[in-house]
Amino acid sequence: MDNHIRRQTRSGRRSRRGCGNCKLRSVKCDETKPACRKCRSYGVSCDYVSTRPDLQAAGERVLHMGVPPSLSFWPNENEYLLSRFQTQIAETISVGPRLDAFRNEVVRLARSTPFLMHAIAALVLMHRRHSDTPPGTGLSLPESRHRYRALTGFNRKLSQPNRPEDTGAMVSTAAMLWFLIFCEIEAPTLEETWPLMRTPSSDPPWLQVNRGKAEVWRLMPSSPTDSIAARLAPVQLCPLSPVNMMALDIDTIPPEFVRLYRLDTTSPYHAVAIGVARALYHDQAVITTILGFVTFCSTMDDGFRRLLLARDPRALLLLACWYRQVRGLGVWWLTPRAWREGEAICVYLERQFSDNVDLQKILLQLR
Repeated sequence: MDNHIRRQTRSGRRSRRGCGNCKLRSVKCDETKPACRKCRSYGVSCDYVSTRPDLQAAGERVLHMGVPPSLSFWPNENEYLLSRFQTQIAETISVGPRLDAFRNEVVRLARSTPFLMHAIAALVLMHRRHSDTPPGTGLSLPESRHRYRALTGFNRKLSQPNRPEDTGAMVSTAAMLWFLIFCEIEAPTLEETWPLMRTPSSDPPWLQVNRGKAEVWRLMPSSPTDSIAARLAPVQLCPLSPVNMMALDIDTIPPEFVRLYRLDTTSPYHAVAIGVARALYHDQAVITTILGFVTFCSTMDDGFRRLLLARDPRALLLLACWYRQVRGLGVWWLTPRAWREGEAICVYLERQFSDNVDLQKILLQLR
């Protein structure tokens, strides 16, 4: 017992010698003076005898978003944003082991990884904007700053030699950036929305980032001790939920859908069309539909992605079918794009392929 007391006392003395900002972020201070390495890496000022506000940026003032007075008990804004992510956001972007990783290990890692912290902060502020402000409200300055710093920090790290210990931070930040980009509608009007707009710059960024997520995983070295990387592995390696697909009864599917996608043969559309047919023509739980859409996005191969970017009518129709199924489910990051891009696809197909009878029949079912 005496040894235990002495160990506690020594531990307390060590923490008292560390700087204040490391204590706030619950990380071990290396006690280097005049500024410890942890604070220099994180980009905040380091004070052993605090004369400045906690977590003041080193060399650059942090733009404060203004925590409501009722929440002033939070030691700093980062902790407030991390708490919002844990309690409100994480459960809207994942389930199961992935959800546990986002709520726990990813949050802990964010306290010592600036670009991941900025990505989480941007996601929390985006959620607040979509929940508390009128539709069409633009990015606030704090949200823009966090998004910019997340992207620049992530790209800077990606350009450096890859280390196994960085894999968890990189794959979790890549996931956050995908949600940020998917939720944001680029075009101000329907007519300027892909695929109606016919310029290369109008191609949806989420399709490009979708491929980039897989590339990040491929480039990063594996680490058997990295629990975050293991649980945030690509869906192909770590399914979102146990696969328990019902057999697809083709007799229950409208003949125009079967003819258009040749469900009894192999085609470039076959795998996606089977998933869409289950979602459209079989009763299934809401969570199954959402996970089906996320799996579709996460496992999309280059061939199908190229068909979408080439405005192939059958590929576009499959995406419109998915949007139709998920747009009314109340998922904040999914709803804006499902409504806008889904409607733009339908208008494009009605105008450009009015002579395709089977395609037009399916479009009527989506209206």
